[in-house]
Amino acid sequence: MADEKTTSPLTRDTAASGGIERKNILKLITEWPLSRQLALAGVALISIALFAVIIVQSQTATQQLLYANLNESDAGSVINWLKGQKIPYQLKNDGKNIWVPADKLYETRLELAASGLPSGGGVGFEIFDKQSFALTDFVQKVNYTRALQGELARTISSLGPVEATRVHLALPEKRLFENQQKAATASVIVTLKPGRTLDKDQVQGVVHLVAGSVTGMNPENVKVIDASGKELSSTKKEDSDQSLSLDMLAFQQEVEQRMEARALNLLDKTLGVDKSMVRVSATLDFAKVEKTQELFDADDPVIRSEQQQQEVSNSQSSGGVPGVQSNLQGNAPEQTKSGPSSSKNSRTTNYEISKTISKTINPVGSITKLSVSVLVADKIIPGKEKEPATTQPRTEEELKSLENMVTSALGLVKARGDSLNIVSMPFTEPPKDAVITEGTPANKLYEYLPFIKYGLIGIGALLTYFLLIRPVIKTLKGEVTQHNKTVADMEREQAAPPREEAEPEVPPDEMILHMRKDIARNQVPTAYIVKNWIQEG
Repeated sequence: MADEKTTSPLTRDTAASGGIERKNILKLITEWPLSRQLALAGVALISIALFAVIIVQSQTATQQLLYANLNESDAGSVINWLKGQKIPYQLKNDGKNIWVPADKLYETRLELAASGLPSGGGVGFEIFDKQSFALTDFVQKVNYTRALQGELARTISSLGPVEATRVHLALPEKRLFENQQKAATASVIVTLKPGRTLDKDQVQGVVHLVAGSVTGMNPENVKVIDASGKELSSTKKEDSDQSLSLDMLAFQQEVEQRMEARALNLLDKTLGVDKSMVRVSATLDFAKVEKTQELFDADDPVIRSEQQQQEVSNSQSSGGVPGVQSNLQGNAPEQTKSGPSSSKNSRTTNYEISKTISKTINPVGSITKLSVSVLVADKIIPGKEKEPATTQPRTEEELKSLENMVTSALGLVKARGDSLNIVSMPFTEPPKDAVITEGTPANKLYEYLPFIKYGLIGIGALLTYFLLIRPVIKTLKGEVTQHNKTVADMEREQAAPPREEAEPEVPPDEMILHMRKDIARNQVPTAYIVKNWIQEG
C-alpha cells in the first residue's frame, strides 16, 4: 500500500511547477518525433481534402439529363455547341446521355432546338433553308425525299418504346396515264428500348402516320420491322380474323363480368358481403345478318294512272252537177246531202299493287344462351358458451327465392335455353396475405435528392470533427502542460521545514525506481524540466 501512495520527486515537481512558460503549439509540434509529425500531416491533408470535396459538391448545381440515347453524330454536335456556349456537361452511358446543370436545362433545350439540334440522326426540311440556284430538278427531288424520311424518323422516334428509327421511301415518277402509275411504298425499321414492345395499335398508328404523310400511299404498302428483322405490320387476312376473335373474346368477358357484378351486388345486399359467388357463361352470336323483304298486297290495289278518250263524228256533203257549169258561180244550185253520225269512247286504267320493302340488320354480339352458377354460404349458427360455431345449409324455400331473384335480375329466358344452378355450401376463409408495402417511386426520391445530399454533407462534417479533429485537439491540450513555478521557487519549497501533514520520507532507491517508471510512461514533463534547468544555467 505504501508503494501506491508514494510519488517521485520529479512527479511532484512537475505538478507543482509554475515557472515553465507556455510553449507555442508550432514549437511543440516541431519537438515531436518524426512518425508523429507525419501522422498529424496525413490527418490534416485528409481533412482538408474531405472539406474541399464537400464544399465543391455543395456549390455544384444538381445535374439533370439533357438528352438520352443520342447517336454519335448528334452527341458530337450537341457537345460542340455546349463547348461554344461554355456550358458544363457530363457524359454517361458510353457518351449517349448528356447531363447539364439543372438551372440551365430548359434554356439549353430551347436554344438547341432553335439551332436544329439534335437532328435525330437524319436530315429534315432544314435542308431547304439554304437554297442554291445551281441545283437541278433531280437533286431537288432527292433532297425532298431525304427531308421527308428524316422528318418521319424523328416523329416515330418520339414514341416512348422507340429508341431509333430509319425510314425508306420509294416514290415513283408521275406518269401521264393512271394505269401506268406505280404505287408509292415505304419501309420503317424501329429499334426498341430494352424491355419495351409495340402493340398492334401502336404499329397501326405508325403505318397510318407514314401513309398519311406521303401523297398517294396506301397503308398496305407500308412495312414496319424491328431491329431483329421481325415484321410488325402484317396485313394478312388471318391476322385480321385473329384480331377480330380477340375483340369477340374481350366483349364476351365484359358481358359475363357485368352480369356477375349485377347478380353479386344483389346477393351481397341480401346475404352479406363475401357470402356468395356468381359465375356466368354467355354464348353470343357475332354473325352479322342483313335481311331485305318485299311484301305485296293484292287485295288492296291502288290506281296508278287512268286515260279516257271520246270521239264524235257527223258526216254531211254539198255540191251540184258535175261539170264546168257547176263550178261557175251562180250558174247552178247547190245540193246538200246528210249521212248518219258516230261516237267512240275509250278508257285505260293502270293499277299498282301495294308492296312493303323492309331491311333488317341483326345486332352483332346478341346473347343466344346464358348459363349461371350461384354458390351461397351456409348459415352460421353460433355455439353456446365455449362450443364452436356450426353451419347449416339453407332451406329449399330460401334457395328458390334466391333463384327467382337472380333469374329476374339477369333476364334469363327458359325458352332460349338459359339455365340457373344455385347451391348452398360452407365457405372457408382464405389465409390473410402479408401486407406489401409500396416503395417510394424513383421520381419522388429524385425530388428529395438535394436534401439527402445536404444531410450527407452534414453527417460527413460531424464524423470528421468527432473522429479526426477532436482527438487531435485533445491530444494537443493534454500534452501542453502549464507550469507556473520557477526552479528557484521549487528549491525554496524543498528547503522549507516540512509541514505536519507532510508525506513520509521514501528511501532513495524507491524514489529512483518510481522516477524511472514515470519517465518511461511519459517523457515530455521530464524533458521540459531538464530543458528549463539547462536554460536557467
